Amino acid sequence: MQAETIRIAIVHSDGLYRDSLTHCLGQFDQLSVVSCVGSLHSEWEAMLACDPNLLIVQFGIMHSDGGQSGLRAAISSIKRIVIGVPDSDEDILSCIEVEGAAGYLVMDASLDDLLQNIRAVMRGESLCSPRIAGLAFGRMSALARENEVKANSNYDTCLTRREAEIVRLIDEGLSNKEIANRLHIEVSTVKNHVHNILDKLHLHNRYSAAKYLKEQTTASGRY
Repeated sequence: MQAETIRIAIVHSDGLYRDSLTHCLGQFDQLSVVSCVGSLHSEWEAMLACDPNLLIVQFGIMHSDGGQSGLRAAISSIKRIVIGVPDSDEDILSCIEVEGAAGYLVMDASLDDLLQNIRAVMRGESLCSPRIAGLAFGRMSALARENEVKANSNYDTCLTRREAEIVRLIDEGLSNKEIANRLHIEVSTVKNHVHNILDKLHLHNRYSAAKYLKEQTTASGRY
């Protein structure tokens, strides 16, 4: 019995990278690239019309583009591999937590690494190092504790106005350096604020803080 063709959509801001990856994947049986887009802002409906069953997504795109109404629900059943992930614990965990990845590849990964991840993800498996597996389990435990804290915390009295402003800029996808430039303050000052925010909210990373702010302000009708 012939294996079902994997219908792939590529989402990457670099056109040359998209073309190169399409060409490489097209050399393999059972792999078919059905859509290539540079962002999800205006192209996600056309991409989904091609009926992909796997998305290969550039790191950061789901966080920056994925908040649109209807998008996350529409792609919730489609497996995702996030590529170009910085080799840091926080970024790898965020691609799972924020971008909904079933698999990921760090920046120096090879085509063979991608092929192995595609096969594993389509089998319902995930390839990750024991270190990342341990971090993921630890994160799940931390999230459970965070939910308990959130139920008893008061956001309005917890963060200062500047801290809340920084969390909103984090939610926009800005780095510490970009936040410092936007607010005309030192990068070290931003880092201190982020540390205080995470400490006050008992959260694990900056992405959790942005998610918490959105939940709190949406519930109260402000954002």
